Amino acid sequence: MRSHPSSSVFWAAALLSLMLAACGGEAPAPPSAQGFQDGFAQEFCRFGSMEGSTSRGYGCVDGEFRAWIDNDEEPYAFVVASAQEPFGDVRIEADVRFAEGAEAGAYLLCRGGPESGSFYAFKLGADGYLEIADYLDNEEQIVRMNSLPQGALLPGWNRVRADCLGSKLSFYLNGNLVLEREIEGEALGPGGIALGAGGASEDLSDVYFDNLAVNVP
Repeated sequence: MRSHPSSSVFWAAALLSLMLAACGGEAPAPPSAQGFQDGFAQEFCRFGSMEGSTSRGYGCVDGEFRAWIDNDEEPYAFVVASAQEPFGDVRIEADVRFAEGAEAGAYLLCRGGPESGSFYAFKLGADGYLEIADYLDNEEQIVRMNSLPQGALLPGWNRVRADCLGSKLSFYLNGNLVLEREIEGEALGPGGIALGAGGASEDLSDVYFDNLAVNVP
């Protein structure tokens, strides 16, 4: 297994009014008790946008959601954007593709985020490495890692799924369970979900998401 220093987390959460101002357009219907779906095709960008920085950013682009960070400037850091709505038990699914970065990571977060300081992070790496980690006070505490078998990560789009159910965290790739772990101690309560990119030792990490589905089992 590969080890690395604790990740630095960059969080940018926008209030709904600022998100509307940045992206324009009508807001989609609020999520029901069963979650929501987002194909990122509307003018309104549920996850907001971060612009004006030369080292990181995110936003809706041509019907997809893009997140990127320059890991040459900030090794192992990652940037995430939150949908704001809180969930307890939740299943997050999305199509993911890596535009740039041999070690780029695609992140799914549940039950919080860097704004609260506590959350669970699922990472799929372009290099075939997987992680499930929990964070307290924005510091990585416990991480379980694995590597994918040859050919498991497809060129182009891959479907990822992160299950945060009770004290069990499960990670799926293209319908196959690839990593899971039990939470030690008390599990985190309801919190936000987020999408993000980064975690590499160097180079630009540039990741795109599409066909997001957030469900409450």
